[in-house]
Amino acid sequence: MRNVFTVAFALTVLAASQSQAGTVTATVPVTVQQALALVFNPATPTIACNATPGTVVAAVSTTGGDGNAATFATSGGDTTDFVVNGTNVVVGPSGIAASSCGKTMTVTVTATQP
Repeated sequence: MRNVFTVAFALTVLAASQSQAGTVTATVPVTVQQALALVFNPATPTIACNATPGTVVAAVSTTGGDGNAATFATSGGDTTDFVVNGTNVVVGPSGIAASSCGKTMTVTVTATQP
C-alpha cells in the first residue's frame, strides 16, 4: 500500500505542475446487448394427461443477454404438475394431477445469467 500511495502522489504532483487548459474529446465504443429472452420448443406444447414423471414437455433456451450460460427454474404457475430439469420443462415427480386433465395449465420459468 505504501508504494501505491507514493506513486499516486508523485503522479499527482507531476500532473499538477504540467497542467494546461484546453478541451479534449474522445470516443468510447459501447456494445448494447439484446435483452435476455426465453424460448420454448415447442412454443405451445400439448402433453397427455397420463404422461409419466420426467416426460419432456418443452426444451428451454435463451436468446440475447451477455452470452453466459443461463440456469432455469420454475417460479410460478403450475409448479406441482411441471418442473424444470436442466434445460427442459418436464412432468413433475407425481405426474399430472387428474384435476388438471383437459385444462390449459401454465408454468412460469425464470432464466438467470450470472
